[in-house]
Amino acid sequence: MNNQDARVRVTKEMLHRALLRMLKERPIGSISVKDLCAEAGINRGTFYLHYGQPQDVLKEIENNFIAENLETFDRFWDDGRNLSYLAKIYSCVLQNRDLCRVLMGDNGDPQFLNSMRNLVKGGIVDEWQKEFPAYDRERLEFIFDYVFLGSMRLMLNWIDDDQDLSPSQFARRLERLGHYSLIAAGEF
Repeated sequence: MNNQDARVRVTKEMLHRALLRMLKERPIGSISVKDLCAEAGINRGTFYLHYGQPQDVLKEIENNFIAENLETFDRFWDDGRNLSYLAKIYSCVLQNRDLCRVLMGDNGDPQFLNSMRNLVKGGIVDEWQKEFPAYDRERLEFIFDYVFLGSMRLMLNWIDDDQDLSPSQFARRLERLGHYSLIAAGEF
């Protein structure tokens, strides 16, 4: 039974790596099962034992990334949005930069960003509501979307450009940008 489990893990890992290589060049919608299997060096029958389509492989990669880092994400909330845990989140991103480039890049799955957004939106908007009780929730959600999407773009730039910013420095900058965006939002 363990040999079979090991073979399944190896097969899935081969498919994961192959898909990530392919996503560097083209979007998920243009990747066929045939192309993915050829890139991974496995036959289609083996693919269909585990997945129905390439999107299923991508979803598994995304879910694995979130599951592997969920404790770090949760600790950020448990410790009152402590910047040291935000820095740990960015450390996770930095350690998985190739994966994050693909998942959040132009050829990645837009649903992944939505999943990440939904994972943090409620908690952040709730915290902002405490800090800025005069703002209605709709305004805070609008600001959140602006800050979140801008932060994701800045994060991709950060991991692509090797800007000599530590995860702590990057976390501090994004925290300040979010705070200043909230202050500026009082004017509209």
